[in-house]
Amino acid sequence: MPSKNQHPATVPGGHRQIEPLGFLRLYFGGRYIWIMTGLFLLMIIGPLIGRYEVVTSHVFIGDLLVGGVLLAAVRAFFKDRRHFLACVALGITAIAVGILGRYLPSADHSLFTALALSLDTVLLSYLILLISADVFTTTDVDADTICGSVSVYLLISGVFASVYSILILIEPSSFFLPEAPIGADMSLGPDRLMAYFSLITITTVGYGDITPQSELARSLANLEAIIGQVYLTVLVARLIGSHLTNVASNRLKDAPLPPM
Repeated sequence: MPSKNQHPATVPGGHRQIEPLGFLRLYFGGRYIWIMTGLFLLMIIGPLIGRYEVVTSHVFIGDLLVGGVLLAAVRAFFKDRRHFLACVALGITAIAVGILGRYLPSADHSLFTALALSLDTVLLSYLILLISADVFTTTDVDADTICGSVSVYLLISGVFASVYSILILIEPSSFFLPEAPIGADMSLGPDRLMAYFSLITITTVGYGDITPQSELARSLANLEAIIGQVYLTVLVARLIGSHLTNVASNRLKDAPLPPM
């Protein structure tokens, strides 16, 4: 009888069958890979086409991407009623406030945008706590757990992007910005320039095209850079180390015994 830890694609003799579409099991069976995928799409596709309307209906492609991330989060915590309802309530309220601000005068628009970004910050922080409490306390580390740790890293960047966006609404001189991009971005979520700045800050790339000017902005940028490096070098490295140890242990268990 084969061991329950044996890889389903392993055949007698220890050889593994190649399954080109085997990774799809991770997509349809995992929880956090959906959040990670949604965040990647939001950060990569959002700056390219996020500001464009969908059939001139005042619904932007960026709105759909933000909605996709929310759906992925709701799917991940669907079985836990409290967390499910909290994610839905925060997400729908943030989206409703952001959309309402589009139809108000400019002064009120800034106020509602800041409120929507504050709700975004709360929702993303809540997701960080939920996912971290799961992935960094489990002893059964698998591929979806690794995806959860990557999702936390991207969510941290999203939190700081929202905070930077609120800061630049309150005090535009907090950051030195290059010339405004072509076409205003009215879609939901943090400002695309601030999302870009947050990502290059947490990864410590630092191109220098956007620089913090105020003391608070510099302090936040320092904090994000420190969190990003500590997170990768300590927490994620420990998680991957546990995963590799589990894989090696399972292979030893499944290895055939030497002939007597």
